[in-house]
Amino acid sequence: MILAVAATEFEMAPLLHLLAEHGGQSSREGALPSCFTLIAGVGPVETTLRLTRYLERQDERIDKVLNFGVAGAYISESPMAQGNASLLDLCLAKQESLGDFGICFSDRIEPFAEKLGGSEIFPLDQPLLRQAREILARQQVACRCGNFVTVSAASATRKRGEMLAARYQGLCENMEGAAVARVCAEFSLPLLEVRAVSNLVEDRDPSRWKMTEACAGAAEAAALLIREMGKI
Repeated sequence: MILAVAATEFEMAPLLHLLAEHGGQSSREGALPSCFTLIAGVGPVETTLRLTRYLERQDERIDKVLNFGVAGAYISESPMAQGNASLLDLCLAKQESLGDFGICFSDRIEPFAEKLGGSEIFPLDQPLLRQAREILARQQVACRCGNFVTVSAASATRKRGEMLAARYQGLCENMEGAAVARVCAEFSLPLLEVRAVSNLVEDRDPSRWKMTEACAGAAEAAALLIREMGKI
């Protein structure tokens, strides 16, 4: 069975509503006919703690994890970039990176040596990613696919976003994905991550954000993927 993970109740609520419409009973942290759900908290520390504790309590009923929610899209002029995502675009992760874990300078972040800090890059499950792209394509749901970056402090300037985008060839940033990826690797669980763009990573201007709409879009995609993967 799938475990659907979101950081906040605000992101989870639309999914619970959509799944309940198909015969389930929604709950903050529990099981629906088609999946389990978990609100894992904001940031990598809380996410790691809650997800690890949750998985340790489960038996072998969970066979894959779907992490979903909102993201901030990078604005990049790098020739390595494959085009910038726009507001409300749906994005699938190829890999997750710990973007601001390391040594912070004014214009860059240098990683610790792997023997000291561990890996900073976590490839996601490629067969699951291909399956998700096929499902969305069949349903004529447009999506982008690229590298996601996890940060402990959300980027509030375009300059920082450009730096992270260039370093990781990043499509967008969030605050939990790499933590979910690390825990899933520890439990040998395949992970799929889908996010909708709620804002651009620019000089901070919340008046331009589309948080409610992005939460709805991410939940709609997650519900579709959960339903279709459950048939396989």
